[in-house]
Amino acid sequence: MSSPQDVNPRREADGRRIFTENDLGRYFGAVDPRVLARDRRRRHRRHAIALVLVALVVAGTAVTAVQVLLGAWTIPGWEAAPPDEPVLCPAGDVGYSKESTVTVYNGTTIGGLAGEVANALEARDFVIGGVGNQGFTTSNMVAVILSGEGGRETSLAIQRNLEGSVYRPDDREEDTVHIIMGTKYSGLVPEDAVSTDPGPLDCQRLETESPAAARG
Repeated sequence: MSSPQDVNPRREADGRRIFTENDLGRYFGAVDPRVLARDRRRRHRRHAIALVLVALVVAGTAVTAVQVLLGAWTIPGWEAAPPDEPVLCPAGDVGYSKESTVTVYNGTTIGGLAGEVANALEARDFVIGGVGNQGFTTSNMVAVILSGEGGRETSLAIQRNLEGSVYRPDDREEDTVHIIMGTKYSGLVPEDAVSTDPGPLDCQRLETESPAAARG
């Protein structure tokens, strides 16, 4: 076993070296000041280069954003989506027909409303394809009638039987017709008072398409 005077006070018995404050002071004091100055200059240069690069990126991003907003530059894939084409009410008269299949939807909380209207229309020889529930932007209406071009004649017939209903064209290709019922429905027009003459669809506040577009 080693005697106390043989033990190095800066080294553990297992061989680990313990650096004291004096050891660190002697180490750093031995470093050439010119080396320290050189390292500081290198760090300053690296910081300066990093700051310049950040400034260039920020400036470039700002210039790009301004040019894109002004419309001077375009970025592929960032183009603004074209505005939706306005929904236009069909121009001119359409015939009166009951040939298209009709689905009636309840757009209210009134139980059984769609079934009631479907039964009433079926009794007048309309072809009913089914009933269901479907919300609309408002239920404070008589009804809204939706169809593509092929269902316009049946839409006119429904509108003549549902006084106060509003027609809304959509882009469906089939000739089906959908009705969404509202809270203002109080019954069908008396059958003997329904006109079967051709006439325009009532879209109320929708702008009407030009006659040339209607002739297609």
